[in-house]
Amino acid sequence: MRKPGAEPWVHLPQMPLTEEMRRPGDPAASYLADIDVYVCGDCGVSQTVGSLEMGDYYADYGYTVGSSRLASRFMERLAAALRRRYGLADGFKTIEIGSGDGTQLACFKRHGADVYGVEPSAVLCRESRTRGVPVLEALFGPGTVDRLPEPFREADVLLMTYTFDHLPDPADALAAARRTLHPRRGLLVLEVHDLEQIVRRREYCLFEHEHYTYWTAATLKAALARSGFRLLTAKLLPERDRRGNSLLVVASPFSAGYQPEDDADGEPPAIDYAAFQQEMRRGIDALDAFVETEAAAGRRIAGYGAGGRGVMTMAAMRSAGRLAYVCDANPGLHGRIAPKSGVPVAGVDRLATDPVDTLLVFSYGYMEEIAETVARLPNAPGRIVSMLDVLK
Repeated sequence: MRKPGAEPWVHLPQMPLTEEMRRPGDPAASYLADIDVYVCGDCGVSQTVGSLEMGDYYADYGYTVGSSRLASRFMERLAAALRRRYGLADGFKTIEIGSGDGTQLACFKRHGADVYGVEPSAVLCRESRTRGVPVLEALFGPGTVDRLPEPFREADVLLMTYTFDHLPDPADALAAARRTLHPRRGLLVLEVHDLEQIVRRREYCLFEHEHYTYWTAATLKAALARSGFRLLTAKLLPERDRRGNSLLVVASPFSAGYQPEDDADGEPPAIDYAAFQQEMRRGIDALDAFVETEAAAGRRIAGYGAGGRGVMTMAAMRSAGRLAYVCDANPGLHGRIAPKSGVPVAGVDRLATDPVDTLLVFSYGYMEEIAETVARLPNAPGRIVSMLDVLK
C-alpha cells in the first residue's frame, strides 16, 4: 500500500518474478506486473508498492551462490572479521535469517560459532541439514523467536545478508531481531543493496517484485535507531571484499555496550529521484543498442548470469531475443526459460559447444571470476563485456 506523502520515482512495466523459470513448452502463463517504487517524504526509504505476499513463493526458492569463489571468500572473511573485531568467544550463538543452503553459517561454524538458520525454502533447508547446519523452515517474523531452540533465544549474532530488503515490514523485522538478540552483547549484521550505487550505476535490474525496500546508509541508520539499534560500522569489510552492490552494516541494541566505530556515511543521500526514470531508460536503451550493434555486425552474442540481475535486465530489454542463450553455473536453472524474455538458460560449457563471439555479463559482481572460467573453455568468446560498462 502507498504511504501518504510518498512519491513515485521508478516504473518498470510488466516485469516477472526472478525465480519463475519454466521448462520449454510449459503452458502456464508467467506472472507479470508493473514494478512501481515510491520514496517516503518523511523517512526517505524507498518501497515497492503493490508487492505480492511472497511466503508461498519462497517455499520453493532455490537460489544460492555457494559455488562461487568470490561469494565463498566473502562469507569466510565476514565470519572472521566479525569474530575478530568484537572479540566473540568460542561457542558464540549465531542465527542467520534467510540462511539458504547453510553455506554462510558453515563458515561461522568453522570460526567457532554455534549456528542455527531460519529459511523459508524447503529445498534449501534440506541442503542445509545435509551440510550439518540445523535450520527452522520459516519466514522470519515477530513469532519466530518463540520457535527457536532455547540456546538461540538470546543470540550473540543475527545475520541478514541480502534478506532484510525481502521482508515486507522492516520495523516488524527489526523488532523481531531485538527479541532474538542478547540485550547486552547482541550484534545485528545487515547486508542490503546500496540504493546510492543503484542510482549512480543505473542498476535497474535490482528493482524486483521480491525486494520490498531499498536503502542508503543514512536511511538504514535512521531505521535502526527508530527500532532501538545503534549502527556501529559500515566498514566491517573493505569494498573489494564485498559482493557486487553491497551495503554491509553492523548494529547492536542500545542496551549493549558497543560504541559506534565510524559515522557509517550517515549524510542524507544525494539522489536525484526526479531524473532517475529517464536515466534508467537511457541505460536500457544503451543495452539494446549494444546487442543490436553486435547482431548487425554478424557477431553472435550470449548472456552470463540467469539470477535476478539477468532475469530483470533481459525482461526490460527489447533486444533480449537476440541473445542465443544465457549461461549460468547453477545446474538447477539449466534447460529452463527466463521469464518474459524467453531466453533459454544453459550451463557454462554451452559456450564451448555452441560458441558465441560476445558474452554480455549480467552477474557483474563476479566479473573477474567469470572471465577466468570462460577463458579456459575451448571456443571461448573473443569479447567479454560487463553490463555495467554498457550502462554507463
